Amino acid sequence: MSRNRQIFLMVVVVLAFVLQLSVLPQFKLLGVQPDLILVVAVVVAVQDGPVAGAVVGFCGGLLQDIASPQLMGVSALTKTLAAYCAGMMKDFFMTYSILLPVLLVFLATIFEMGAHQVVMVVLGQESLPPFKITAVLAESLYNVLAVLVVYPFMRRFKFLPKEDSVILTKPSKT
Repeated sequence: MSRNRQIFLMVVVVLAFVLQLSVLPQFKLLGVQPDLILVVAVVVAVQDGPVAGAVVGFCGGLLQDIASPQLMGVSALTKTLAAYCAGMMKDFFMTYSILLPVLLVFLATIFEMGAHQVVMVVLGQESLPPFKITAVLAESLYNVLAVLVVYPFMRRFKFLPKEDSVILTKPSKT
């Protein structure tokens, strides 16, 4: 991954975090809002592989953990796992259209929400609440809408590695 791509992803994660805290709470639907950090992590996992997606998921989740009163590291762990799994699953599909990140974001959201709840229960922070399928499906569908905006944006700024880039030179006269 090129240095420009790394800087771009760092800026996108911080921007997603700021939007997650400031703008998206105004767009709650059925009591949920899209998880923009998870969407960005899954899109990166689809474009750059599972390790890059996991790193983005970890960094974004850690930012969320710092800003929330919950136990530190839970969001970082669950977003890392969800993005890594999504990046591994992309190799099992034959399509590379926008349907792939849509499906993977939908599945990763369900996985991340379930894993987050399980980790909180295992750590003794929460008792097991009744499973709210409407909240899980609402957030999953909301994240699918978010990926329809994030994926084309991220795809537009896909930087080529230096060895793949083309250098145009003026032909010399001899």
